[in-house]
This record gives sequence, structure tokens and C-alpha cells, in this order.
Amino acid sequence: MTVEIVGQKDCAAYKAAEKAIRECGCKIARGDVIPDVAVAPLLMTKIGMDEISRPFHGTLIFHPSPLPYGRGAASIKWAYRRHEPITAATWFWADSGLDTGDICEQEIVRIDYDMRPRDFYESEMLPAMARTLERCLKGIMSGRPRRIPQVEKYATFDRRDALK
Repeated sequence: MTVEIVGQKDCAAYKAAEKAIRECGCKIARGDVIPDVAVAPLLMTKIGMDEISRPFHGTLIFHPSPLPYGRGAASIKWAYRRHEPITAATWFWADSGLDTGDICEQEIVRIDYDMRPRDFYESEMLPAMARTLERCLKGIMSGRPRRIPQVEKYATFDRRDALK
């Protein structure tokens, strides 16, 4: 199976995703090859439907919150600000909305308040992101990718500019 990684190659999330993809026995898509699936481990801007739907199975996006709770940017900072006990490593199927697609995999992560948000993200969230990505890829390879609709009545949206 070929996997395209969408995002900045020099960030820790990209590197963790690339390692997880290779450990699953998948190949990284290069050039004009249409991949089986695309993954976006750190997405800072919304991508268009043409890019989302180009891969055969679609595009998975990582979000560090227990979606549908905590949609939007800076979810780890918001969790710290609200003193949440947990967050989650969530991979969801991209759609036309913002953090609204069906959930593929999710793993609850207890927040460690002895760490700064950035350190927590790197030491706890990135390993959880890699574990859940492996489960996503194994599900796709077995022909049983999960698609669990988000329950809208539990949805919240956190705006980055409101953190200031």
C-alpha cells in the first residue's frame, strides 16, 4: 500500500508518521503516483476536496483532541487552559468541514501537567499518534477501515485567536 504524507517534512509529527508508515510495511508515495491513502499528521491549513479525494481511500488527518470535542486549532493549549484530565490522539477522515469527518482511530491520553504543552505533545501525543496511525493503516490494508461518525451534539470548536 502506498501512503502520501501531507505537510511539512521537517516537523516531528511528519517524521513520526513516516516511521509508523514504514513499520507497517507501507511505501511512501512519491511523484505523481496516486496513493492508496494520504495522511496529514500536522495540518495548519484547510485542504481542498480535490486533494482530499485524490487518494483511493481518501485522506486521514490527525487531531490531538477527543473529537468531536475540541475541534479547531491549538487543542492541546486549550486542554491545558481548561485543566482537562485527558485528551486524545484522533485520526479522522477528511471531508469538506473543519475537523468534522468520520473517526478512523482514537486513543485517550492522560494529560501530564508536570510537562509544558509542547513537551507533552512531543513525548505523549506523537507516540499515540503513531500507534493510532498504525491501527488505521492495518484496518485499510485488511479491507476494514473504520468510519465512525462524529456525534454532533458533543462537538465544540476552539478558536486559536481566543487564546490570546
